[in-house]
Amino acid sequence: MGRGKNPWWQTTKTPKGGFILGGIWIFLGSARAVTAIGEPIGWSLILGLLTALLGAAYLISALLLRRRQRSQADEE
Repeated sequence: MGRGKNPWWQTTKTPKGGFILGGIWIFLGSARAVTAIGEPIGWSLILGLLTALLGAAYLISALLLRRRQRSQADEE
């Protein structure tokens, strides 16, 4: 039996890559949100929050992929 396809929600191929990309996106989103505080139009704040949300999606995906790999290693 062949290996199954990756789920649609999985954004990373490896946990390490997911943690790195997630950290970068969260850092960039946080920096964007912090620099946007006090502006009359909050588009930068909204963009920063959406970017941080993307980073969280990468981190969650990497964490779930790591847990799946560990559980497969324990079964073998």
